[in-house]
Amino acid sequence: MWTLYCIGFLTILFFFIYNTIRKKKAQVTSKFSILIHLLLKLDKELVVENDGKDDITLFSSNLRGAIAIFFAQYSGIISIIIESNTIENNSQRREWIFLDNLNQYLIFNHILNDLQNFHNSSFDEHILQKLVDKSNHNIQRTILSNGYSPYNVAQSLFVIAFSEVEKINNFQKISQKGSFEVLFFNCVVTLQKSDVKQQNELWDQLVTLLIFYLENHNLMNQVKDVEKLLTERLALYGEQIQEIKSNPDYNYNMLYDYFFVKPLKLHSKIKSKVIQTSSLSRRIQTAGFSKMVLFMIADIEEKLPILQNILF
Repeated sequence: MWTLYCIGFLTILFFFIYNTIRKKKAQVTSKFSILIHLLLKLDKELVVENDGKDDITLFSSNLRGAIAIFFAQYSGIISIIIESNTIENNSQRREWIFLDNLNQYLIFNHILNDLQNFHNSSFDEHILQKLVDKSNHNIQRTILSNGYSPYNVAQSLFVIAFSEVEKINNFQKISQKGSFEVLFFNCVVTLQKSDVKQQNELWDQLVTLLIFYLENHNLMNQVKDVEKLLTERLALYGEQIQEIKSNPDYNYNMLYDYFFVKPLKLHSKIKSKVIQTSSLSRRIQTAGFSKMVLFMIADIEEKLPILQNILF
């Protein structure tokens, strides 16, 4: 019932939400001056290439290659994307989404420790290690916080949903369009486990964050009908999550196709011959995929009680 109500509410408010999505922003360089200053330490050649109201780009070119850092903020969250390209043409990319009220030293520490997994990158490993050691030492005096509050429930759900996208990418390389599909699916997982009285309001806020994600990754022009895509996915993924939980023999082919084969396509564009396949390799692949999806859902639902105990 909540799904049908949300779909109707979403349809009515969609264009209003879309037209106001870029409002109520703070200047990035002033609000996140500590974090930007810390990010500039990642490479001595890093400079500010673009300084906008809601985003900033840092870029460096060194003997090892090039580094680009894309920082954007919107409605209670920040997105940080770091790309490293070496002169040998090795390319690596990593993205993080945090609540914007999280301690900026904790954010930097999280990014640093993840960057240590960047092998054969443009980062100087000696500099990176020194920063990691110093940061790990400094945060010992920092009060740990997840940033959850009664004022950022939807944003908290969005961050939890995004934190699980990398699990799919570790299973099989996924495109930016596919990452959006997984993020959308995970948002519906979080919504279904949220307080029933807040679901409609939370979904309206999640919609704006999902649109921000599309815009931040230059995906809006690849969606023919954004309103239809959002309404269809809300109903589709809501039904599929319920089916997964109730049917031990659930067929994961449809989810696999939306995540990896035909992301951002409308339901009517997905042909049955694409979804239905009997190849041995595909069955083996889907078996591993099903375990990953189940693990992802369980991991999300395990994180939610921490948020629920604070807010609901």
